[in-house]
Amino acid sequence: MRSYQVAAETITALVTATVAGLALALPIDFGWTSQTSALQLDLLAYSLPRAIAAGVLVAMIAAVLTTTLGSTRVAWGTTVGGLLVLGANHTFGHAADPHSSLSTMNFIDSLAGGLVLGALGAAVLHHRLSAFAWTLGVLISLLLGSVNPVPRVGGGIDQTTADHWHASDMPPMWMLALALALCVFGFLTNRNHPVAQRLSIELPLAPILAGVVLVLVTLASAEWLARHGDSLAGIGLAVVTAVATAIVAAMLLPGRDGEIVLLAVGLSAVGAATVAAELPAWSIPLLVAVTAFGMWAGSRYGTALGCLAGAIVLGLSTALAPDTDQAWLVVGGAGVISWLIGFGLTSARPRYVPSRVLGTMVIFVPSAVLGMRDYVARGHYALQSGQNAMVCTVTSDGGSATPGWTAVLIAAGCLGGVLALRRARPLPATTESPEPEID
Repeated sequence: MRSYQVAAETITALVTATVAGLALALPIDFGWTSQTSALQLDLLAYSLPRAIAAGVLVAMIAAVLTTTLGSTRVAWGTTVGGLLVLGANHTFGHAADPHSSLSTMNFIDSLAGGLVLGALGAAVLHHRLSAFAWTLGVLISLLLGSVNPVPRVGGGIDQTTADHWHASDMPPMWMLALALALCVFGFLTNRNHPVAQRLSIELPLAPILAGVVLVLVTLASAEWLARHGDSLAGIGLAVVTAVATAIVAAMLLPGRDGEIVLLAVGLSAVGAATVAAELPAWSIPLLVAVTAFGMWAGSRYGTALGCLAGAIVLGLSTALAPDTDQAWLVVGGAGVISWLIGFGLTSARPRYVPSRVLGTMVIFVPSAVLGMRDYVARGHYALQSGQNAMVCTVTSDGGSATPGWTAVLIAAGCLGGVLALRRARPLPATTESPEPEID
C-alpha cells in the first residue's frame, strides 16, 4: 500500500472504532432524555448489559463472515452499512419525542456498533498500523465512557446516577459523519481489490461458538452477582465459571489464539474492581497516552504471563486498600490498568482475525466482578466534589474488598489457563504460514 493509503486507513480505523465503541458501550441519549418517563429510563438501564452483549456477538459473527468471504470490498461495504444504520438511528432519535423507546434505539445502536467493529476489524487488522489504531479506538471509547456515571449491571437508575448522568449524545453526529466519509473513502479505495482466497461454503463455527459461550456465560454471571453478591458459594461459582468459560473459549480458537481471550477476561476482571465509577474528564487524554504506550510496549516486549502477573498485583492492592478518595490514586489505578490492557492486547498475537476481534470485544461485556461490585457498593458509592475532581469512590464498607479478591482469583485462573493452553498446544518446530490477507 502507498503511504497515503496507510495513513488514511490508520486514521479511519481509529475514528471509526472510537465511534462504534461509543455506540456499543454507552446508553443512547439525546437532549430530551431527561424529559422521558422513569419507566423508559429503567428499561434502558435494565437492557443495557444485554444490548452490549448482543453487539459483541454481532461483531464476532461479522468478523467471521467477512474474513471467510476474504473480500476487502465486503468488509468495507459492511462497515459503511453499519455506520448508515447508526446515523439513521441518531437522526430519528433527535427528531423523536420523550415517549419514544430508549431501550429499542439503544439495542439498534449497540447492534450497529458491533457490526461496524467486526467488519472494520476484518478490513484493517491485517496491517500493523491500522490494527494498532483499531485497538486504540476501541480502548478510547471505553475510557470516554468512564467519564459519565451510567448504569451497568444492577438495573434501574438511582438518585445519584440520575443527578450526575447528563445527556451527552455520544457519539456526536459530526463524528458519525466523519467516520462515514472516511469509510466510504476506504471502500472506494479498495473496491477493485480481488478476493484473496477461493470462496468456501464452510463457515468456521468454532470461533462463533467460543464467542457465544464466553459472552452469554459472562453476562449471566454478572447479572446473577448483581442480585446475589452476598453468597460466598455464588461468588466461588462465578469465579470458577469465568475461568472455565475463558479456557473453553480459548481452546475452541485455533492454535494459541486463545491467549488473547484469557488475557482479556483476566484484565477486564481486575479493571472492573479497580477503575472508579466515574473518572475526571481531565484524566482521559493522559489515560489514552498511557494506553498507547502500553500497546507499543506490548508489541515489542509483550509477555502474556507477565501482564497477568501485573494484573494480579494490581488486584491485590485494590483488595487490600479498597477505600480511597484521592483523585491521584484513582487516576493512578486507572492508568496502571489502562497500560496493562494496552500491553496485554498487543502481547497476544493471534493469527486469525476473528480471534483478535473476540479477545478485544470481551472487554465491553460486563464481568462477574462488575456485577458483584454493583451489589456490594449499591448505595455506598459517593460522588466526591471539589478538590477530588468529581471521582466516584467507595466508602468504608466491610464487603468492599470482595470484588478485588474475586478479580485476583479470576486473573490467577486465567494465568493458569495460559499455561495450560501452551502445554496443550506447543509451538511447532517449523513456523506455519500466516493467515492469508484479504486485501
